[in-house]
Amino acid sequence: MAHKDGKVNRAFNIFTAIAALFLIFVDFSAFAQETKDDPVYLRPVAAVASSFDESEWAPPKDAMAAADGDFETRWSPSLGKDNEWIYFDLGKPKTLTRIVIYWERAYAREYEILTSDDTLQWKSAILMKDRRGGIETLDLQPTTARYIKLIGLKRSHPDWGFSIWEFEIYGPKGLNPDDKPIQEVFPDRKPKEVIKLVMEEPLASAGIISVKEFHKGISYSSYSESDLAAKASDAMLEYLKGLNITHVSLSVTWYQDTLESDKMYPEDPQGGRTPTDEALSHAINKAHLLGMKVMLKPHLDVQAGDFRGNIPGSEEWFKNYEEFILKYAKFAAKYNVEMFCIGTELGGTPLLWEQNWRKIIKEVRKAYKGPLVYAANWDEYTEVPFWNELDFMGIDAYFPLTSKNDPSRDELIAGWEKRAGEIENFLKKKNINKPVIFTEVGYTSADGTNRKPWEAPSDIEDQKEQAECLDAAMTVLTKKSWFRGIYWWNAFPQETNSPLGFTVKGKLVEGVLADWYKKAK
Repeated sequence: MAHKDGKVNRAFNIFTAIAALFLIFVDFSAFAQETKDDPVYLRPVAAVASSFDESEWAPPKDAMAAADGDFETRWSPSLGKDNEWIYFDLGKPKTLTRIVIYWERAYAREYEILTSDDTLQWKSAILMKDRRGGIETLDLQPTTARYIKLIGLKRSHPDWGFSIWEFEIYGPKGLNPDDKPIQEVFPDRKPKEVIKLVMEEPLASAGIISVKEFHKGISYSSYSESDLAAKASDAMLEYLKGLNITHVSLSVTWYQDTLESDKMYPEDPQGGRTPTDEALSHAINKAHLLGMKVMLKPHLDVQAGDFRGNIPGSEEWFKNYEEFILKYAKFAAKYNVEMFCIGTELGGTPLLWEQNWRKIIKEVRKAYKGPLVYAANWDEYTEVPFWNELDFMGIDAYFPLTSKNDPSRDELIAGWEKRAGEIENFLKKKNINKPVIFTEVGYTSADGTNRKPWEAPSDIEDQKEQAECLDAAMTVLTKKSWFRGIYWWNAFPQETNSPLGFTVKGKLVEGVLADWYKKAK
């Protein structure tokens, strides 16, 4: 009996195991079917961040900006730090299978995604290394959690932090029955544009620049290989045209590693900060279509973070710089650019290397037949020995105006009267009979901006001071016969709300700029 019962028991155990396997298969098949559903958007109800960027370029301090369906808002933590983080609260545990990250220029080369049910204990979901930014889609094993966290472990650039336009979390409809596709959650959401780069044929010039016309200008800057070719850039140029802007200064930046480096280079066209020739051609053509005249203004920055004005120069450096500047002079000629800038704020080189600069001017004139300018920093223009070789005298006019945080309008005007008088005396002393333009002038919307116009001297927003500084400048300078206009610093192709920055959109200074440009002649 025992032997017989043993056979029965073994048969029963085998039957039980098969049944269990069948049930597991049925359950897994059902789970697999549920996870094959079209993914739905798992919308966060809240977000918490480790910190917020407080520089003049910073967006508003809002962690939910990275989950609001808007590609013009973003989260950015403190600059220059690794291990900054942000996490999103889904309100209750949900099953996720996909994350899509839309990085701004400041992306993470290495980062980790973690999940939690209580924000106290976190489990690693995926570790990403050697990343290149852009749009990243992460497919995960089905994971149930309430909180989703990103930690930026290594920055893409030593001076930057991390910055995210949108962080999107998705899961299967079958396991998240209360959630909807993202287009239903954000009906007005427009997918992030995929920019196609094509070298365009040149369009006709918007007209020659005479020495008498007034430059109602904007400095238009891009630190992206492709943004100048984006629809957002076209829209921004159209908006700027609506502010009565008639002249656009297009900046394109190359880099050298340290102050003493001889070599300069464009950053990687796949994820670098130098606009490609294709993107540049599109922006020039768009400006010309709008009837706006263009100044092409090459910049040189130092990767180590030092100010370009402290580059000492050398024979080898000038050899490479000449090659760099001639490339863009020829590009300017091909695309009917109305004015060309031979250099920007390179104050460490003019006096010691005067003959090298004169040679560069001579070679540029062979390649480009339009008017030339050099953009001297505000504390450098009196040291430039070759003004009479150029058609315009250019100053990046970040002159301190007072020592106060809250000066009156009369004090700001007095500050500009003093600076204008200094320029006028210099012109007479050196017998320089050239029209002067401010190749850059700008003020942040931070309290105290008149003291240090080149940066945000505080983290207190003050739109009134920014607007009054511009008004004072135009009140004084438009009465000077030698003065022929400004290029406001600055605007970006992908405009974002920058409470402390130089941008004008949506600020008090916007109306001041438009009004002065309307009446300036």
